Amino acid sequence: SVPQAKARLFPDLRLSYEHLDTEQDIKSSDNTVFGSGSTSFPTKTFGAVLTQPIFRFGEWQALKQSHAKVSQAVADLTAARQRHLLRVSQIYLGGLAAEDDLEFARAERAAVESQLNLAARRRQSGLATRTDEYDAQARFSLIVSNEIEAENRLDDARQALLVTSGQLIEELDPLSAEITLALPDPATAEAWVSRSIEQNLLLEARRQAVEIAEREIRRQKSGHYPTLDLVLRLDDRDTEGSLFGGGSQVETADIAVQFNLPLFQGGGTRSRVRQATFEYSQARQELRLEQYQVSREARSSFLGVISGVSKVQALDDAVTAQQSALESKRRGYQSGINTALHVLDAERDLYLIKRDYAQAR
Repeated sequence: SVPQAKARLFPDLRLSYEHLDTEQDIKSSDNTVFGSGSTSFPTKTFGAVLTQPIFRFGEWQALKQSHAKVSQAVADLTAARQRHLLRVSQIYLGGLAAEDDLEFARAERAAVESQLNLAARRRQSGLATRTDEYDAQARFSLIVSNEIEAENRLDDARQALLVTSGQLIEELDPLSAEITLALPDPATAEAWVSRSIEQNLLLEARRQAVEIAEREIRRQKSGHYPTLDLVLRLDDRDTEGSLFGGGSQVETADIAVQFNLPLFQGGGTRSRVRQATFEYSQARQELRLEQYQVSREARSSFLGVISGVSKVQALDDAVTAQQSALESKRRGYQSGINTALHVLDAERDLYLIKRDYAQAR
């Protein structure tokens, strides 16, 4: 964009060549010099024109506009890279989540299968009713269905990684058992909103769009301004005949300063200025809207991190508590205090909490 804008301020050199065949036939003439007759002759013209702009307000505005376009493109490119990093991270973590879901489904199936076998043995021994066995069988069938769905989700997650990386990745590095959940620093939403307003790349692209639109108004207004150019012209004209007989070769060198002042162009310049003014207003409104959206997203993200850290800690405690509750209900079932359904519900709740804990991490 910048070299193209500069090119309109640099010298413009053009070469030309013309071959002209002329046929003239004098039908009549009151001028005694011409007499009558016909003639035919060629003319060859070589030329070179060098034009150096001296003052073109619109082109200078276009040059400044091009710098804003470059800054906008850099912001857009960097934002695209960041979106790519985020997208890859989401797909990778989605793969980890799918692996966790399958692992929990298989573990829950094994636990329910063990409970089913226990219920069957207790019924045969007369220590439990057939209802306990039916409850365990129904829950086992449901878990098998959930396991199949988890396998399908994991396969889809691996295909998503294939689309992103070009490789079918069978094994993913999981999160560490212990991860540091750091809170945002500074610990105020206003600080992060302010930083986002200053550094957000999409906002920067919008700011450059406003700059481009403002320069466009000035560039279009230049249609009312004069232009000044320095023009150097060289011509070599070789004519091999004429009505007077003989030919000629003429070399001409011209140097001129050309001044042009537009007076009226059908109202087109004025209309383009009005259009550029409206587009500038649109760019400013879009910048304002983007600022509101960035502020909202920054505040939401800040609160999401705060609540996410608390959620992970709370779910970690919940896993420990639910594990104890499950053990207690298992002992209660063996002693006849609880039914098999109580144990199955406790197992289901445990794996739901484990899944939520993994997702929160």
